[in-house]
Amino acid sequence: MSPFSRKIWIKTYGCQMNSRDSETLKALLIQAGHVIVDNEKDADIALLNTCSVRALAEEKALGKAGRLLKRKERDPNFCVGILGCMAGRRGAELLKILPALDWIVPPQALPRVPSLIYETLTQNKCTCTVADVPQAFDFTCYEQQLSPKPVLFVPVQQGCGMNCSYCIVPKTRGHQQNRPFESIVTEIRQAAQRGTREVMLLGQIVNAYVDKDAQKTFVDLLQAIQEIDGIERIRFMSPHPSFFNEALVTCFGRLSKLCPALHLPIQSGSNRILKLMRRGYTREGVLNLVKALRAVEPRISISTDLIVGYPGETEEDFEQTVSLFGEIHFDMAYIFKYSPRPTTEAASSEEMIPEAVKEERNQRLLSLLNHSSTAYNETFVGTKQEVLIEGTAPHGEGKLFGRNRYNKKVIFNGSPKLIGSFKEIFIKKATSSALEGYIVD
Repeated sequence: MSPFSRKIWIKTYGCQMNSRDSETLKALLIQAGHVIVDNEKDADIALLNTCSVRALAEEKALGKAGRLLKRKERDPNFCVGILGCMAGRRGAELLKILPALDWIVPPQALPRVPSLIYETLTQNKCTCTVADVPQAFDFTCYEQQLSPKPVLFVPVQQGCGMNCSYCIVPKTRGHQQNRPFESIVTEIRQAAQRGTREVMLLGQIVNAYVDKDAQKTFVDLLQAIQEIDGIERIRFMSPHPSFFNEALVTCFGRLSKLCPALHLPIQSGSNRILKLMRRGYTREGVLNLVKALRAVEPRISISTDLIVGYPGETEEDFEQTVSLFGEIHFDMAYIFKYSPRPTTEAASSEEMIPEAVKEERNQRLLSLLNHSSTAYNETFVGTKQEVLIEGTAPHGEGKLFGRNRYNKKVIFNGSPKLIGSFKEIFIKKATSSALEGYIVD
């Protein structure tokens, strides 16, 4: 073993993109001779892959980093790094809060982490390394061979150029960059040979993907994955309503592997608020899009993101969101109380909504969601559903979980040997969050 080999623990905050970045980083670190450990107490190095979408996510990561650095006071050889979106947003400013940090690495510099660790260890550096943001993201890092999994998250983009007035992503991940078409297809083809059966394409505006050099669009990418042997299911997130066209909508009818489940971030049902958010679409446009999707696939599952209490949101604006929710009948939603993010336009507004009002609106939407989700999930009771088994359920001895084509979590009894396979599950019970059943012999 190399004298510069270390035991490294990684904790991930935030979205699927961060989860995939952490998996990629683990592969890069193993290739560099390090060992990945599951327990922070066993580690020589702790890396926190952070999120900045909401203030609470940053607070959790800062608190964890502070506790880890207490150990560094006792063990000077212990190292701590902050990676990801908070590192991208705050950079060297983090040293004012956590002066003992060893590395601050934005998401665009993820592939450099092994070399940064090597430099620190070989040069016996005592000062923090703050990685520069590279001009172009090195997408080849995603071509590392990962541990075989039934479901693979596949990044097709980095960054975002939409500049919504509330969103911090362009400040943390930079402008939109698209991964080469062949790199994506090659990774998925190789993953299929190792046992992957489902892919989730990831991007900040995933349906705006384009490889100009190869003259390939997002629809071309879906078509190419459809033709890969071994891959049985295709999903993607998060698309932007403004980048749907007829060709993409019809994919839900003509591509057998494209699952009838779509996450469609709407944010608000009020045209006035959508304009303030700079979202680029209207409630009428959203309703027409959903109508077109359901004409192609009537039972399609549609989930969304919604923000309550956006600066200046009146009761009438909020009722427009309630109305839209009732017209579309989202069967799942991530509902957030507005959280001001520094440097965004919305954060400087003088029309902040009181916390009590945000909470009341949040609870009203959650009540609607509970009813809508339960009603949709109950339509599966008494049916057989093909489920891709993903792993052991976090609660209940002998329980497994997987998802049906409509992206609904299904829980049932079974042997861990079944993970990675498809099974017919008879659904006997539904809640707002999951289905329960048993394997059909």
